[in-house]
Amino acid sequence: MKWNVPNILTMIRLACTPIVVVLFLVNIPSGIGVFVALGVYALACLTDFLDGYIARKYNMITDFGKFMDQIADKAITTTAIILVLFAGNVTYVWLAVIMVLVIVLRDTIISGIRMVAANKNIVIAADIFGKIKSLFLDISAMILMLYVGLRSCLSGAENAYIGKMPLEYVRSFGMGLMLVGVALCVISCVNYSVKAVKALKNNNEVEK
Repeated sequence: MKWNVPNILTMIRLACTPIVVVLFLVNIPSGIGVFVALGVYALACLTDFLDGYIARKYNMITDFGKFMDQIADKAITTTAIILVLFAGNVTYVWLAVIMVLVIVLRDTIISGIRMVAANKNIVIAADIFGKIKSLFLDISAMILMLYVGLRSCLSGAENAYIGKMPLEYVRSFGMGLMLVGVALCVISCVNYSVKAVKALKNNNEVEK
Protein backbone atom coordinates (compact mmCIF):
# COMPACT_ATOMS: atom_id res chain seq x y z
CA MET A 1 0.00 0.00 0.00
CA LYS A 2 1.26 3.47 -0.92
CA TRP A 3 0.46 6.26 1.53
CA ASN A 4 -0.20 9.15 -0.83
CA VAL A 5 -2.53 12.11 -0.23
CA PRO A 6 -5.66 10.58 -1.84
CA ASN A 7 -5.30 7.38 0.19
CA ILE A 8 -4.83 9.36 3.40
CA LEU A 9 -7.98 11.37 2.65
CA THR A 10 -9.86 8.14 2.02
CA MET A 11 -8.77 6.70 5.36
CA ILE A 12 -9.74 9.95 7.09
CA ARG A 13 -13.22 9.61 5.60
CA LEU A 14 -13.45 6.04 6.87
CA ALA A 15 -12.30 7.15 10.33
CA CYS A 16 -15.02 9.82 10.36
CA THR A 17 -17.74 7.14 10.36
CA PRO A 18 -17.53 6.07 14.04
CA ILE A 19 -16.96 9.69 15.06
CA VAL A 20 -20.23 10.73 13.38
CA VAL A 21 -22.07 7.85 15.09
CA VAL A 22 -20.79 8.72 18.58
CA LEU A 23 -21.41 12.46 18.23
CA PHE A 24 -24.90 11.91 16.81
CA LEU A 25 -26.02 9.41 19.45
CA VAL A 26 -24.43 10.86 22.58
CA ASN A 27 -26.93 13.09 24.34
CA ILE A 28 -25.12 16.43 24.35
CA PRO A 29 -27.38 19.38 25.37
CA SER A 30 -28.79 21.78 22.77
CA GLY A 31 -28.03 19.42 19.89
CA ILE A 32 -24.35 20.35 19.95
CA GLY A 33 -23.26 16.76 19.31
CA VAL A 34 -25.51 16.49 16.26
CA PHE A 35 -24.24 19.80 14.86
CA VAL A 36 -20.63 18.65 15.29
CA ALA A 37 -21.54 15.31 13.67
CA LEU A 38 -22.97 17.30 10.76
CA GLY A 39 -19.69 19.19 10.43
CA VAL A 40 -17.64 15.99 10.49
CA TYR A 41 -19.94 14.42 7.89
CA ALA A 42 -19.65 17.46 5.63
CA LEU A 43 -15.85 17.26 5.97
CA ALA A 44 -15.97 13.56 5.06
CA CYS A 45 -18.02 14.34 1.94
CA LEU A 46 -15.44 16.97 0.98
CA THR A 47 -12.63 14.40 1.22
CA ASP A 48 -14.62 12.19 -1.16
CA PHE A 49 -14.37 14.90 -3.80
CA LEU A 50 -10.77 15.80 -3.05
CA ASP A 51 -9.24 12.32 -3.04
CA GLY A 52 -10.62 11.49 -6.48
CA TYR A 53 -9.66 14.87 -7.91
CA ILE A 54 -6.10 14.73 -6.58
CA ALA A 55 -5.64 11.09 -7.61
CA ARG A 56 -6.67 11.82 -11.20
CA LYS A 57 -4.88 15.16 -11.53
CA TYR A 58 -1.54 13.98 -10.17
CA ASN A 59 -1.74 10.38 -11.37
CA MET A 60 -1.90 8.93 -7.84
CA ILE A 61 -4.52 6.27 -8.57
CA THR A 62 -3.74 2.98 -6.81
CA ASP A 63 -5.55 -0.35 -6.45
CA PHE A 64 -5.71 0.20 -2.69
CA GLY A 65 -7.25 3.63 -3.22
CA LYS A 66 -9.90 2.33 -5.62
CA PHE A 67 -10.80 -0.47 -3.20
CA MET A 68 -10.88 1.60 -0.01
CA ASP A 69 -12.60 4.58 -1.64
CA GLN A 70 -15.72 2.50 -2.29
CA ILE A 71 -15.71 1.09 1.25
CA ALA A 72 -15.24 4.53 2.83
CA ASP A 73 -18.01 6.04 0.69
CA LYS A 74 -20.52 3.34 1.51
CA ALA A 75 -19.61 3.28 5.21
CA ILE A 76 -19.98 7.01 5.90
CA THR A 77 -23.03 7.60 3.68
CA THR A 78 -25.03 4.52 4.68
CA THR A 79 -24.27 5.12 8.36
CA ALA A 80 -25.43 8.74 8.17
CA ILE A 81 -28.63 7.75 6.36
CA ILE A 82 -29.47 5.09 8.95
CA LEU A 83 -28.85 7.57 11.77
CA VAL A 84 -31.07 10.31 10.39
CA LEU A 85 -33.87 8.03 9.21
CA PHE A 86 -34.25 6.32 12.56
CA ALA A 87 -34.00 9.54 14.54
CA GLY A 88 -37.69 10.25 14.08
CA ASN A 89 -37.45 11.69 10.58
CA VAL A 90 -39.67 9.02 9.02
CA THR A 91 -43.30 8.69 10.07
CA TYR A 92 -43.40 4.99 9.18
CA VAL A 93 -40.54 2.69 10.19
CA TRP A 94 -41.23 0.38 7.25
CA LEU A 95 -40.46 3.23 4.86
CA ALA A 96 -37.09 3.81 6.50
CA VAL A 97 -36.30 0.09 6.31
CA ILE A 98 -37.20 -0.06 2.61
CA MET A 99 -35.09 3.00 1.81
CA VAL A 100 -32.04 1.58 3.59
CA LEU A 101 -32.54 -1.82 1.92
CA VAL A 102 -32.72 -0.25 -1.53
CA ILE A 103 -29.51 1.69 -0.93
CA VAL A 104 -27.62 -1.31 0.49
CA LEU A 105 -28.90 -3.77 -2.13
CA ARG A 106 -27.99 -1.38 -4.95
CA ASP A 107 -24.43 -1.10 -3.67
CA THR A 108 -24.18 -4.88 -3.16
CA ILE A 109 -25.45 -5.69 -6.65
CA ILE A 110 -23.13 -3.21 -8.35
CA SER A 111 -20.15 -4.41 -6.30
CA GLY A 112 -20.92 -7.95 -7.45
CA ILE A 113 -21.17 -6.83 -11.08
CA ARG A 114 -17.86 -5.01 -10.83
CA MET A 115 -16.19 -8.09 -9.38
CA VAL A 116 -17.47 -10.32 -12.21
CA ALA A 117 -16.46 -7.75 -14.83
CA ALA A 118 -13.01 -7.29 -13.28
CA ASN A 119 -12.39 -11.05 -13.50
CA LYS A 120 -12.85 -10.75 -17.25
CA ASN A 121 -10.75 -7.58 -17.47
CA ILE A 122 -13.81 -5.51 -18.34
CA VAL A 123 -14.06 -1.92 -17.14
CA ILE A 124 -17.60 -0.54 -16.94
CA ALA A 125 -17.77 3.26 -17.01
CA ALA A 126 -19.12 5.03 -13.94
CA ASP A 127 -22.83 5.73 -14.05
CA ILE A 128 -23.94 9.38 -14.09
CA PHE A 129 -27.10 8.40 -12.19
CA GLY A 130 -24.90 6.96 -9.46
CA LYS A 131 -22.98 10.21 -9.09
CA ILE A 132 -26.18 12.27 -8.91
CA LYS A 133 -27.61 9.74 -6.47
CA SER A 134 -24.65 10.19 -4.14
CA LEU A 135 -25.09 13.97 -4.26
CA PHE A 136 -28.78 13.75 -3.34
CA LEU A 137 -28.18 11.27 -0.53
CA ASP A 138 -25.31 13.28 0.98
CA ILE A 139 -27.20 16.58 0.89
CA SER A 140 -30.41 15.01 2.24
CA ALA A 141 -28.48 13.39 5.11
CA MET A 142 -26.95 16.77 6.00
CA ILE A 143 -30.34 18.50 5.94
CA LEU A 144 -31.91 15.83 8.13
CA MET A 145 -28.97 16.04 10.56
CA LEU A 146 -29.55 19.79 10.68
CA TYR A 147 -33.21 19.15 11.43
CA VAL A 148 -32.38 16.75 14.28
CA GLY A 149 -29.94 19.28 15.72
CA LEU A 150 -32.41 22.16 15.49
CA ARG A 151 -35.15 20.04 17.04
CA SER A 152 -32.87 19.21 19.98
CA CYS A 153 -31.84 22.84 20.27
CA LEU A 154 -35.51 23.85 20.41
CA SER A 155 -36.28 21.24 23.10
CA GLY A 156 -37.94 18.83 20.69
CA ALA A 157 -40.55 21.33 19.55
CA GLU A 158 -41.45 19.90 16.12
CA ASN A 159 -43.94 22.72 15.52
CA ALA A 160 -41.28 25.38 16.06
CA TYR A 161 -40.34 28.00 13.50
CA ILE A 162 -37.02 29.16 12.06
CA GLY A 163 -37.82 32.76 11.33
CA LYS A 164 -41.15 32.43 9.54
CA MET A 165 -40.47 28.90 8.23
CA PRO A 166 -41.88 25.91 10.15
CA LEU A 167 -39.12 23.55 11.31
CA GLU A 168 -41.01 20.64 9.77
CA TYR A 169 -40.32 22.12 6.32
CA VAL A 170 -36.65 21.31 6.86
CA ARG A 171 -37.47 17.66 7.49
CA SER A 172 -39.87 17.50 4.55
CA PHE A 173 -37.26 18.99 2.22
CA GLY A 174 -34.59 16.57 3.42
CA MET A 175 -36.89 13.57 3.07
CA GLY A 176 -37.92 14.68 -0.40
CA LEU A 177 -34.29 14.81 -1.53
CA MET A 178 -33.62 11.41 0.02
CA LEU A 179 -36.57 9.84 -1.77
CA VAL A 180 -35.18 11.19 -5.05
CA GLY A 181 -31.79 9.73 -4.12
CA VAL A 182 -33.36 6.33 -3.42
CA ALA A 183 -35.20 6.43 -6.75
CA LEU A 184 -31.90 7.23 -8.46
CA CYS A 185 -30.40 4.18 -6.70
CA VAL A 186 -32.89 1.98 -8.54
CA ILE A 187 -32.34 3.75 -11.88
CA SER A 188 -28.58 3.58 -11.48
CA CYS A 189 -28.66 -0.12 -10.60
CA VAL A 190 -30.79 -0.97 -13.63
CA ASN A 191 -28.67 1.17 -15.97
CA TYR A 192 -25.41 -0.24 -14.64
CA SER A 193 -26.72 -3.81 -14.88
CA VAL A 194 -27.81 -3.32 -18.50
CA LYS A 195 -24.39 -1.92 -19.43
CA ALA A 196 -22.67 -4.80 -17.64
CA VAL A 197 -24.77 -7.44 -19.42
CA LYS A 198 -23.96 -5.88 -22.81
CA ALA A 199 -20.25 -5.66 -21.99
CA LEU A 200 -20.10 -9.27 -20.80
CA LYS A 201 -22.07 -10.45 -23.83
CA ASN A 202 -19.72 -8.64 -26.22
CA ASN A 203 -16.73 -10.05 -24.36
CA ASN A 204 -18.08 -13.61 -24.68
CA GLU A 205 -18.64 -13.13 -28.42
CA VAL A 206 -15.05 -11.91 -28.85
CA GLU A 207 -13.69 -14.91 -26.93
CA LYS A 208 -15.60 -17.26 -29.21
